Amino acid sequence: MKKLALIAIIASMSMSLAACGSSDDSSDTSSETTTEAAAETTTEIETETVAETEPDTEAETTVEETEAATTVTAEAVDFTPVEGLSDNYADLENRSFAYDGTIYTLGECTLKDLIDGGIPFNESDLNNKGNNLNANYETSSYTATINDFVSMQFRFINNTDSSKTEEECLLSYVRWYTIYVPQPDYDESLNEEITANINDAASHVCFSFPLTLTKEQLLENNPNTTEEDEYNNVDYLIDSEVYMGSSGYQFEFNDATNQMEQVSIDWLP
Repeated sequence: MKKLALIAIIASMSMSLAACGSSDDSSDTSSETTTEAAAETTTEIETETVAETEPDTEAETTVEETEAATTVTAEAVDFTPVEGLSDNYADLENRSFAYDGTIYTLGECTLKDLIDGGIPFNESDLNNKGNNLNANYETSSYTATINDFVSMQFRFINNTDSSKTEEECLLSYVRWYTIYVPQPDYDESLNEEITANINDAASHVCFSFPLTLTKEQLLENNPNTTEEDEYNNVDYLIDSEVYMGSSGYQFEFNDATNQMEQVSIDWLP
């Protein structure tokens, strides 16, 4: 903060008074009175100046707290991808994830493979595993609850010319999502609980990227997006060679923090 320089003013006033003064008592009294008045005025100005230029600590603290709050994100705990997953966060040639250390690749593994691998599908969904699925059809979603805040969904496709049971069909879609991510306006205990649930999910579920992924981290790793929209979605898609439509990776990030809320990977031959 700049302070007003009053030394020159005081010096100037003192010199002026000295030049105008005389040797008689009345003049001395007048000079003393004028000098005292000047001193009082100077003190008054200095006090007011300090008050006016004193830094607004409360306002600066509020700004700092606000800036810090908008960057609240969950922190990944020692993220190391399972060996065999791609270094590319949106690798269209290797659309895979891992559960408890086992890698599952879309278009290669079946529902039975995922069941045998211990993925915790809801029992009501597993009742459909023996149902027949017609050629060129996809199953309804199978849901797996990972913990209180995090879940996954899966679909499977019969891309053959004859019917198959659903458990024989190939994995065609996987979606990971959390109902909460840390927020600037949440209290600390809730943000800690959210972070704990995301990191708990990461102890079982692994993609080539951390579950605490931010939009900035994704774009730094793979800037070759096919679409970014105003809703904070980022897509990496290619057209199918057999069916109408496209498939690939779709990421959705939180508007306030740019942390990933969900990601889906789908596959069409």
